[in-house]
Amino acid sequence: MPKLYLRVLSDALPKTEDEGFDINVEWLITENNGTLRSHGTADQRGLEDVADPNIDWLRDPSNTTVFIPSDFVLRIACQVPGRSRGQIRRTLPFAVEEFVASDIESMHIAHGVINPGIPIQCNLLAREQIENWITCFKTIGVHIGSMVAEAEVLSQEPTEATLIFDNKSVLVSHKDQTAVIARESLGNTLAALEIKKLVALNGTPTELELGQIEGKVNVEEIAFSEGGLLQYLAECHRICATYINLLQGEYRPERPRNEVNSRWRQVAGLAAAWALIGFVSLLVQGWWASSEAGRLEGEVFAFYERVFPEESQPVSVDQLRRRMTAKLGASTANGDLSSEFIGLMAHFAKTAKPGHNLLSLSYTEQRRELTVEVLLKNYDELDVYKETLVDKGIEVETTSAEQEERGIRSRMRFRYTR
Repeated sequence: MPKLYLRVLSDALPKTEDEGFDINVEWLITENNGTLRSHGTADQRGLEDVADPNIDWLRDPSNTTVFIPSDFVLRIACQVPGRSRGQIRRTLPFAVEEFVASDIESMHIAHGVINPGIPIQCNLLAREQIENWITCFKTIGVHIGSMVAEAEVLSQEPTEATLIFDNKSVLVSHKDQTAVIARESLGNTLAALEIKKLVALNGTPTELELGQIEGKVNVEEIAFSEGGLLQYLAECHRICATYINLLQGEYRPERPRNEVNSRWRQVAGLAAAWALIGFVSLLVQGWWASSEAGRLEGEVFAFYERVFPEESQPVSVDQLRRRMTAKLGASTANGDLSSEFIGLMAHFAKTAKPGHNLLSLSYTEQRRELTVEVLLKNYDELDVYKETLVDKGIEVETTSAEQEERGIRSRMRFRYTR
């Protein structure tokens, strides 16, 4: 995939007479293999011609990198107290405040990897600057994936220093420190460095300047190719994995939405929602079934205790089932009380509807009658009991029927006709 590299040469200053910004940038486009396709220098209008919004690969922010000259960025390493990454991240602004003269609120802080007990690499620049650059590029239609201080992609070896010559000034980069100095101060600056190698770009130090360094120093001279410094930075960027992206926090780039993936995510989200609904439904059904089983089990044991008070009470559902099975099978020629009770219960159960709520139930042994208190929906359902059970040889007597908020509270007695 081709890559677009930009190097800002000035602030992005909003124009007063019309919409747009005064800005100068170097631009460079490389092919898939890193070879140079084209390059140049442009203002906002010229960059609009380069960054055609109809080009597919330019829509992906990961294909566009902006380099910021080191004189716009303050690079520092500071020790920040804290036991966790969250604590350190919250404390970071207070730790770097002592390194800046302006209000820390007006500065954007981009940091490297946070590990407790290890100094944190930070890059600071004015919020107004980065916001103007981002707004300018958005106006053009350039989607930035990373914004990097140019010294970040240079050699970070502790025994190496990089020199970039530019007319009467020199950029000196060593470890986490970068400075742009006058050429006449280069000797004194080199004297303060403990290095074994110098990488000199677009120029070379004199013998007198090299003599200021203690010990033997290897000098690697690199001449700029056609794309100049920007091409060299682009080549370093391709192999560098330790730089700090200035687009952090509120300036984090928005990734393009893949329409196909977006549709699949919607389908997956819908499927997950239905799966969740089904799972919750099963949980609710299981909970209801468990609670209903517990309620019915309690009613059955209580009923058995009322009907057979003189017998020992069963301790489990299986024991209760075996006793009831034995009683259902127990009968005499004349019919005993147990069989009569079971018969009344069976006919009542067959006549009752699912919406009826059984409130109480008792059996009087002397009168051989079953008394039930049940909550019905309406008065007509009382007649249903009478009409249905009379054909079974059962007399139904309604002793009370009262209207309540939930329905009709009725008390009925059932006994076999003689």
